[in-house]
Amino acid sequence: MLSSNSYRYFLPNLDQVGVLYKQFEFRSGEHHFQLPQLEHKPVQILFKYSGDQSMMQLLLFTDALRRQGLNDIHLFMPYFPGARQDRVCNPGEPLSAKVYADLVNHQHYSSVHIFDPHSDVISALLNQVHITKNHRLIKAVVDDLNTDITLVSPDAGSNKKIFELSAYLGGLPVVRADKIRDVKNGAIVGTEVFCDDLSGKTALIVDDICAGGRTFIELAKKLKAKHCAKVVLAVSHYEGSAQISQLQESGIDAVYTTNSMQTQSSSDFLIVKDIWAFMPVQGE
Repeated sequence: MLSSNSYRYFLPNLDQVGVLYKQFEFRSGEHHFQLPQLEHKPVQILFKYSGDQSMMQLLLFTDALRRQGLNDIHLFMPYFPGARQDRVCNPGEPLSAKVYADLVNHQHYSSVHIFDPHSDVISALLNQVHITKNHRLIKAVVDDLNTDITLVSPDAGSNKKIFELSAYLGGLPVVRADKIRDVKNGAIVGTEVFCDDLSGKTALIVDDICAGGRTFIELAKKLKAKHCAKVVLAVSHYEGSAQISQLQESGIDAVYTTNSMQTQSSSDFLIVKDIWAFMPVQGE
C-alpha cells in the first residue's frame, strides 16, 4: 500500500477522484493527453481494461507521466486481458497473454497489481506483479447472504482455489463439479456435481469470470436438482455478454460481481461491488 502522498489517476474514467488532466481524441481515432506540471512523487494508476483501445490510452498516459520525470508508477489493473488465451492451441494463433504482458512489462512499472486472474500463466509473464485473491470479495458475499452456505467449484481448474478459499472462510463445506466433454472434439456435453443432496443449502458457485455463462447455467440446473434452497453465483469479473434471463431461468437466484471490467448497474439480481474495495490501493 502506497503512502497517501502520491498521485492517483483513474483510467479511462475521467469523472473520478484524481489529479486533473486533459484527454481528447482526434477525428482519425488517436488519443492524446495533457498533464499539468506535477511534483515528483509516486503515482497510482487505477486502470480498468475496456477493450484494446484502453490499452493504448494506458501506454500514452504512462509516457506522458515519464516525460515529466515521474518514474515511480504503480499500476492497478484488476482484469488482465488475454488470460483466457494463455497457450497456443492451434497453428496460426497468437499467444495473446504474452502479447499483453509484454506491453505492460515494457512500461517498467514499479509494481503491477491484478485481481484473481483466470490463469497462473499471467503471474509468470508479468514483471513486478502482485496478485490479489478473491478472498475478501467472497467474504463480503458470504456476509451479505448470511445463511448456510456450501461453496461450489464449477470445474477441475477451480478446485485448488476453492479449498484455499474455504480455509480462509473458516472451513465452509465444498462441493466439486466438473464439465463432461466429448473426447472426440473437446465440446462440453454436460456437467457432473459430486454430491448426493443439498437440501436447504445455499450453493455459492465461485469463479473468476463470467462470459457467456453456459457453464454456470448448466451447473445451476444440476444444483437445483440436488434440492438447493438457493443458488448464487460470485465471479470476480463480469464480461456482460451473458443473458440475464437465461441465468435466472437456470435457477440462479443472484449474481455477485465487481466493476473490474466495465461499469455495471446493480439490481436485485446482479449485485455489483466496487473493485477498489478489494485491492491494496491507498484509501482516501
